Amino acid sequence: MSLESGITRLNAAREKLADSKARERLTKLFDEGTFTELDAFNDSAEVIIGYGIIEGAPAYAFAQDINVYGGAVGMAQAAKIKKVYDLCVKTGLPVIGIYDSKGAYLNEGCDALAAYGELMLWSNNISGVVPQISVIAGPCAGSSALLAASGDIVIHAKEAIFSLDAQNKEAEKGISHITVDTADEAIAKAREIITLLPINNLSDVPISDYAGIGDIDFSDAEKIIKSIADVDSFIKIQSDYGKQAVCGLARINGQSAAMIATCGGILDDQATAKAARLIRLADAFSIPVITFVDAEGFDSIRQAAKLTHAYAEATCAKLAVITGKAVGSAYIAMAGRAANADYVCAWPDAYVSALPAEAAVAVLWEDKLNALNNPLDDRQKVVDEYKATDASVFGVAAKGYIEDIIEPENTRAKLITALDMLASKRISRLAKKHSNIQL
Repeated sequence: MSLESGITRLNAAREKLADSKARERLTKLFDEGTFTELDAFNDSAEVIIGYGIIEGAPAYAFAQDINVYGGAVGMAQAAKIKKVYDLCVKTGLPVIGIYDSKGAYLNEGCDALAAYGELMLWSNNISGVVPQISVIAGPCAGSSALLAASGDIVIHAKEAIFSLDAQNKEAEKGISHITVDTADEAIAKAREIITLLPINNLSDVPISDYAGIGDIDFSDAEKIIKSIADVDSFIKIQSDYGKQAVCGLARINGQSAAMIATCGGILDDQATAKAARLIRLADAFSIPVITFVDAEGFDSIRQAAKLTHAYAEATCAKLAVITGKAVGSAYIAMAGRAANADYVCAWPDAYVSALPAEAAVAVLWEDKLNALNNPLDDRQKVVDEYKATDASVFGVAAKGYIEDIIEPENTRAKLITALDMLASKRISRLAKKHSNIQL
């Protein structure tokens, strides 16, 4: 074959390859002109793999091709995806998976199941070493859903089925971290998320140009986070799950951080699971965790133990701001000694108590309540007095349990200073295989 005929054949093959939704999605994922495909002429597999640059950072990715045998997962597809995992291990770069498949390659029987199992093994092996982002762009059911759910961040297009049993119910169960309308929006969100994460567990936390701050509004948990974070940098996760806590990734003075704000009530199972999952993600990649505490406790011992363990185990920089009530186990888990926070401050009107203020007054100040001439009207005055005296954060600070009491408008500046001082934090843990977290 002459060089000229070889080039002609090459161009014809490239033209054939260009007609692929999976390849188009990978081109959108990476910065323009940076996507390099691997195994480009291996057309027996139902997946496209490669690498490129996303906002200046290198990454690997794979995209299932539903136009080739329905994107069925079998031995050939598993071999190509495994190649991506191998390269991630060698280079320490993140991986983004774009899922669009009708299921397993049934003709391969047990071989297909073995292929899935190997992919699950490799995904587990690199978990906590490099970030893994799953983009659900099309059908993702059965074992594919299991693999996708193993990602650190799961982004789900509403138009796509994502379920073990082919029912689109996973978003409300908290499996999806972010839900958007279309596959293109999911890919765009993956580009945004990857810039907030280091490329691996040994790399520094990303720092971007300072983008300024938005409007200052401390009226609810989400607005507190947005008032502290750089403008338009907060990406909320699992927004329809565990609504007693607001969680997400953001930047503060250009530095990535995980932010958690509780909403003032009792934390349910979903809220604690959501927060614990984010803490463990942040800790795996040494991303600071900033917690805004306003909670009365937990409705489950198991979930209280889970969140307490997540905070206590994390060795990343941990900062806590008591913005409202910090009651009993909620204080212990998120801002007390169990959390082992590096910096704890409080707003002047916050309070710390073993019981909710109303219950504490009933137990500790029974005589005052009994002496009231008008119990119905005056009871709240006694509760407010308890908050301002026995439960006041000034008393807690006097005993050394809180580093500072600050005005709300100074919170951002204080946190930035604390993060700067904690940038070199290093902790060595006792030698062990792993801890045993309550699940």
